[in-house]
Amino acid sequence: MSDTLLQSLRERLMDESEPLSGLLRKCLMLGAETGSDSLRDWARRELNGYGDEDEVPRYRRLHSPPISADSQSGPTWVQGQILDRLQIPPKAREYVSETIPMKQPIEELEQLAGQKKLSFSSPGLAAAMSIWNRELGPFQSVSSLSYVMSGSHVAGILGQVRTNLVEIVADLTSGTPLTELPGKDKVDAAVDQRVGQVGDVYNTTIHEAKGAIAVGTKASATFEGLTVEDVLALLDKLQEMTGDLEPDHREELMQAVGDLRSAVEKDVPDTGDVVKKAGKLRALASKLGVPALTAAAGGIAEAVASLALSGAFG
Repeated sequence: MSDTLLQSLRERLMDESEPLSGLLRKCLMLGAETGSDSLRDWARRELNGYGDEDEVPRYRRLHSPPISADSQSGPTWVQGQILDRLQIPPKAREYVSETIPMKQPIEELEQLAGQKKLSFSSPGLAAAMSIWNRELGPFQSVSSLSYVMSGSHVAGILGQVRTNLVEIVADLTSGTPLTELPGKDKVDAAVDQRVGQVGDVYNTTIHEAKGAIAVGTKASATFEGLTVEDVLALLDKLQEMTGDLEPDHREELMQAVGDLRSAVEKDVPDTGDVVKKAGKLRALASKLGVPALTAAAGGIAEAVASLALSGAFG
């Protein structure tokens, strides 16, 4: 079977009516036959959906989908007002991501692609609505925020999955007869080039400041049950991790850490200012391209956001 598996996959890819789920299952088999964990992991995640600890590929991320808002101002009710992310007040906007990961299994995405209109919410939108309502005057409120889009947005994701499959198979058949099985290294290289490295993701939940922040080439960090004092301790640990940075980058990051610390340590911290400075620290760490720093700064920013919502900063 292994001698004809690649040929069968190539022939079925030429038929646009072939369901993606069937093609991906063949990729599972091809990955098993060649010993390629990269191909098997990618196909498995596409079929079963991406978990909370998985890095979602770029092609599965929707950029700034429209937001539908229901609101009241005095006796006037407005339903389904369409907003861009940038129309949300700055303090609330901190909780609204610029990209939305679509983690569903491929067969579920195929069903969504056939719908004319999709609507869904997220924890970030719920947090943004809470912050926004705090800023509104009497007899004004926002009662609902949700993302809205057409099924064509999801169809675009499916198209990119199919294109990635075609490119992977094209890479595998280049210089290799269809009756022969490509080597593991060649398969891994094709997957890594077309969809990025699969796996090698490390997530560390921060329970207390003395624990590890995050490790790994694609590390990320979250928080659980932290206090303001814990956040300050985490900032100390983040400073310790900057020793290997270039002087200019280290100085810039240390300045951002100092700004956040000053905002948190005020007698009466300004919630919006604290959240803004935490977001700036996370953005700066991401630009430096050091996974552990990015993860640590992300965990701190998440902790600050949670503490802000709980009223820890007044």
